[in-house]
Parts: sequence; structure tokens; C-alpha cells
Amino acid sequence: MIRKVSVEDLEPGMEVVQLSSELWEHMPNLYTRPGPIESREQVEVLLREGFSHAFVRLDAGDDRSAEDRLDRLVAERTFSPPIRPRVAFEKEIQVAAMAYENAMVHARRIITDVKMGRKVDYEASLETVGDIVESAVRNPDTLVCLSKLSTYDEYTYAHCINVATISVVFGEYLGMGNDELINLGVAGMMHDLGKTAVPSRIINKRARLTDQEFDEVKRHPEYGCRILEKNGDVPEEVLEAVRHHHEKYNGAGYPEHRVKRDISPLARIISLADVYDALTSDRSYKDAILPNKALAIMYGMREQDFDPMEVQLFIKCLGIFPAGSLVKLNNGAYGVVYESNPALPLLPKIKIILDEDLHPIPSELVDLAAEQALGHANLEILECADPSAYKINLKPYLTRKR
Repeated sequence: MIRKVSVEDLEPGMEVVQLSSELWEHMPNLYTRPGPIESREQVEVLLREGFSHAFVRLDAGDDRSAEDRLDRLVAERTFSPPIRPRVAFEKEIQVAAMAYENAMVHARRIITDVKMGRKVDYEASLETVGDIVESAVRNPDTLVCLSKLSTYDEYTYAHCINVATISVVFGEYLGMGNDELINLGVAGMMHDLGKTAVPSRIINKRARLTDQEFDEVKRHPEYGCRILEKNGDVPEEVLEAVRHHHEKYNGAGYPEHRVKRDISPLARIISLADVYDALTSDRSYKDAILPNKALAIMYGMREQDFDPMEVQLFIKCLGIFPAGSLVKLNNGAYGVVYESNPALPLLPKIKIILDEDLHPIPSELVDLAAEQALGHANLEILECADPSAYKINLKPYLTRKR
């Protein structure tokens, strides 16, 4: 299990791991050189050099055991989401795809308008997010799938929409009402708007940022608020969420170093969606982390970045194998997760699409939970697989009808 720890808590023998993610690779205070900690003297040197955190591997357990631990953890939660009727995935995916694409177009327009000094079209934003909320209510798994199908050359816009959609999916899971979900979605869409005010040489820098450059990046939540405040029609709940989305549970965030429940509720949800999407998205200079491993990393950030209960519920919402994940089965075949199963995270509904040699086969939809209930427990997921490693495009399998 990978966990984020303070440098002062490092001990000889701990193994530092380097995570391939834009979230941390530029941070001047994160120690990222992989390898074991050799001595307490090394820790003292790191502290003197200004490093404050590192990611370490706390045990040598295999990936499946980590998934089992997460499964048991989320299964023990007493919270149960409201039971709502869902539209079939095959029927909703086309509608969701249209809502997602319209949102991408709107995100491009928002960013262009802000760069040109124009006001954000807030009414159009409400309409755009309203379509996403309606789709999330009908079948949230369609939006989770779509959030993983965008390409890295669209990342600037896709990240805004992915954070909005994943936030809305989690908010819907928690039982939020329609108005709350729309505010949440709009805030998610606009959470990084302030980056348009940060010099592009800093935003696009590939090397580690200097302390001064990182301080400028940390001002983007406040820049975003100022942009939206000039609009005059943005609710305070949305402004607070944009301002606080980089605050952390332990007070180590920015810009106000808020702690725990002093952080805006919508901001806490957006923070989870922001980290998850950044970890699981491909960029031109870094590969995505597999969804199940990203969730395990986020669990390792509990009590530091995230409220422990909220990150557990987020994992339960998406499932150990989130919708859109490519998975390898114990019979050698490969399938794509069609719908998650919050009650039984290891038993989602999958569409089997490839044989053991990665050759396409007639697709077969299998509900692993239903199979187990019938006593047919011979088919199970072994692990997540990386579709890019096999040059597999999952979009046709998810968006076309069987």
C-alpha cells in the first residue's frame, strides 16, 4: 500500500516511490527520488533541504491484496446511497456522450472568453451542467466511463469537465439535491479557471517549479474567484468551492490553510475528483495510473489530504474497478467494466470483449454479482489492465450498442 507521509516520519528502510502525475512532480517540497531511506541522517538532510512529504510503500503486498483491503473497508461503511431506478447503460451512454461533448465545447468557450477578458456565460454553464446532472441521475456509470476516454491533447478542457462529472456522480451518490448538484458541477467545471491568470511559462514548465513559481501556482484558486466575482451572478457556494478546492484535511493546503470541516463541502468533493482525474489521465509527458491503483493511492492520503470517511465513500462510489476500466479475468479473457457495484466493489457488471490473445470476440455482458448469487462463482477479475499498453481503444466498446 502506498501512503503519503511527512518527511519527519520517514524511517530507515522505508521505500520512497515516485508517482507519475502532474499533481506532484512539480512540487518543490515533495521528495520524489525513488529508493529506500538509508539512515536517519538522510531524513535530517531532507528536512534541511525543505522537503515536507514523500510517498512510501508501506508493505510488499500484491495489488490484489490491496484491492481486497479496500473492498473490505468500503463494505464495512454503514452509509447506503439512496436506491434509485437507473436507465440501462446502453440507452443512456449516447445521451451522456452528447452532454459530455457539449460540455467540452462549453469549456473551450469559457477559457477563451476569460483569456479575452470577457465575462463567463453563467446561464449557459447552468444549462450545460444541468444536462450532466440529469445524465448522472439516470446512470452515473456512463459519465465515469466517458471521463476516461478523452485524449491528452484535450486535457485542459477535459480535466474541467471530468472534475465536474465525477464530482456530480459522487454528489448524486451521497444524495444531494438537484440544485446542489448543479452548483457542484459548475464549481467543478470552473475550479481551475484561475490558471488562465498564471503565466503560461509556469503552467507549461516540465521541470520542478521553484518556490516562487509554485507560490504563483498556488494563487490560482484566488485568481479564479476574482474572475467569477466580476461576473456578479455566481453563487457564494460556487465561489467558495473554487477558492477552497486545494485546501487539505490536515491544514497543509492553500490558500487559507483550512482544516477538516472548515473546508467548503463542495470543495472537498471537487478535491477528490480533481486528484482522481489527474492520476488517471494520460498526458503528453506522463502515463495515466490505473484506476484501482489511483484509488489505493488516494486511500493512502486519508487524514492528510482527505477526510477519511469521505475518501472511503468516494472509493465505494466509483468501485474498486471503476466503470470504463479494462480488466483481465481468471479465464484469460479481457473485459471492460460496464457498471460498478457499490455494494460489492469486486463484482461489477462487465462486457467481455477480447480473448486471452487480445483478439476481439463477440461481446458478452456478464453481471459478476448475479453470477455469484446463482452459485456460478468461477469467473472473477484478476487485475486492471492498461489499454494503452495494448493499443486498445475502449470507446467503441462502450458507446456502441451490443
